[in-house]
Amino acid sequence: MKKERKEEQFALILNTTAVNGAYEHPTPNVAWACAGIDPDMFFPADDEALAAATAICDGCAVRTLCRTIAMARAETGVWGGVLLAEGIPQSGVKRRGRPSKMAVA
Repeated sequence: MKKERKEEQFALILNTTAVNGAYEHPTPNVAWACAGIDPDMFFPADDEALAAATAICDGCAVRTLCRTIAMARAETGVWGGVLLAEGIPQSGVKRRGRPSKMAVA
């Protein structure tokens, strides 16, 4: 029995945003400080991992270029020393679980 896909699943498969972004904003051949480092490090789960990832970017000569390209491509993760979510700078790593309660006026 073949499982049918929903329209949302096809939309995820056919999403070409990353491909188009990479085509419109190609990665230049420069000396990146993160070259050879495990890419998973740049998708931090907590503040400690975020600090470790941004520390690598601190010494990079092309961090501004990296951040500019990542924002244009709507990337997610640490790019150029900044945590991004779909190209938008974030203030920190999102906490798991239910958000804290807010008082309603």
